[in-house]
Amino acid sequence: MLTYSRLLKEQEVLAAHMQPNTYQFQDMNTDAPYVIMAAMTNSGKVYTLKVHLEGFPENVPLVEVLNPLRDKSGKKLNKVSGPMHVIGSLNGHTLICHYNATKWIPQVSLYKIFIKCRLWLEMYEEHLATGYTIDTFLKHQN
Repeated sequence: MLTYSRLLKEQEVLAAHMQPNTYQFQDMNTDAPYVIMAAMTNSGKVYTLKVHLEGFPENVPLVEVLNPLRDKSGKKLNKVSGPMHVIGSLNGHTLICHYNATKWIPQVSLYKIFIKCRLWLEMYEEHLATGYTIDTFLKHQN
C-alpha cells in the first residue's frame, strides 16, 4: 500500500525530474489510485501512461498506454506478447511490460518506471519504422 510518506517522496522525485504539467495523481483516497504521466518520445509524439498504484510499492504496477497502439502490420497490441513486451490489455488499452515481477523490489520509484516505459515507447516507434519486435532492441531481464 502506498503510504502518505511514500507518496510525498514519489512526488518529490517526480517534481525534481519532470515538469509539473506532465503527471497527475488521481483517486488517491480510493481503492484504485493511479498517476497519469505524459511521455514524449524523441520523435515528438506524446503518449499518455496510466500507472495503477493499487499494491504499489510492494507489487509491480500495471501500466496502460492510453493511446491506441497497433503493431507495424496494423493489429491492435492487446494480447500477451513476449517479443513485443506486452502483458495484455486493460480497458482496451495496451499493458506494457516494464519490470519482471521476480526482479521487483519496493524501492523502485515511479520515476524509474516512467523511464523504463518511455524506453519501451522509443522501441515501439522503432518497431513501427523497422518491423522488428521490441525484443530485438530491448531484451528481457534475466
